Amino acid sequence: MGSRVIGFILAFIIAVSFGLWHDTFPLIEHLLWLLGWFLVGIGAMGRIWCSIYILGHKNAKLVMDGPYSICRNPLYFFSFLAALGIMFLTETLFFPVAFSVFFLVYYYFVIRQEERFLRKKFDQLYLNYTQTTPRFWPSFKNYSEPQYCQVSSKHFRLFLTQVIWFFWIAAFVQLFEELRLLGVFPIYFNIF
Repeated sequence: MGSRVIGFILAFIIAVSFGLWHDTFPLIEHLLWLLGWFLVGIGAMGRIWCSIYILGHKNAKLVMDGPYSICRNPLYFFSFLAALGIMFLTETLFFPVAFSVFFLVYYYFVIRQEERFLRKKFDQLYLNYTQTTPRFWPSFKNYSEPQYCQVSSKHFRLFLTQVIWFFWIAAFVQLFEELRLLGVFPIYFNIF
């Protein structure tokens, strides 16, 4: 519930903010926009990749293949990339930096809590996993994948509806910009 409230507050601030790159350095504005869409795409694809491995298995077995062999929290990592991409679509540097600080601090505690649960449930297997696989930032040093994965089609379908929200939110950020340019939304904050 708290993250939704923060999300709505952030959406309002974005709706009434305007990037100063627009008039001063339009090339930077366009590069930030391209980077934003690139990160949204990579993040969404990464989350889909993760879902193939974990759906139907979460908390039942310790998944250590595919994206879970490059880091222990790939869903959070790819969510971070997609959401960071949305922040770059504001065509500012302020929102991506502020979001990164908030996300990394907040999820540090979320991940620690999940680690305690996994350590308790999977004991030595999880401890061995933590010795070879980084917590958040991926490393392909120990990448492994099975030849086949069994996927719960119901869970996968539901998961895809969650992933599409990254694109919807990105589209709303773009809509906010157009509405500001048309004068429909007031501009209260000019930000780099």
